[in-house]
Amino acid sequence: MATVIPAAGNLPTALTSFVGRRREVGEIRRLVGVGRLVTLTGAGGVGKTRVALAAAAASRKAFPDGVWLVDLAAVRDPSAVAAATAGALRVPDRGARPALDQLTDHLARHRALIVLDNCEHLIDASAALAMALLSACPELRILATSRQTLGVTGEHVFVVPPLSIPDEAAMPRS
Repeated sequence: MATVIPAAGNLPTALTSFVGRRREVGEIRRLVGVGRLVTLTGAGGVGKTRVALAAAAASRKAFPDGVWLVDLAAVRDPSAVAAATAGALRVPDRGARPALDQLTDHLARHRALIVLDNCEHLIDASAALAMALLSACPELRILATSRQTLGVTGEHVFVVPPLSIPDEAAMPRS
């Protein structure tokens, strides 16, 4: 009898169906396959998080060590970005060592995907974290969402377009 091992990570379960972004999800998955840092940009409310979560969930099989969501929306202090990431990844706190060191040690030999969500108010700290993690962890991939790019060398940028509204939906009913 085979044992089922639960998927590693902390992605939330989608509560509604995902419609109208199949092409975007496919392109983002392709970019994550060829680049180690992919940033989804676009206006507020365009659906960056939703598209990132769909692409990450569809990519789970490629990341045996997990697909992890790090929501930075509530983080206000740039110096807390590494600690928030370590907490989201459930990295055990090893005392006085800096959170970034603990993260890099933990992820050094893992094949994982981190979704850094809502980076726009912490651009410099998010960019520094991404550079440090990608430098120390050769099997790691990062999918970031932000209203602007992180500006990191090797970053692939995908602009999330607004959803198009079908003609029928825009027409009043009689």
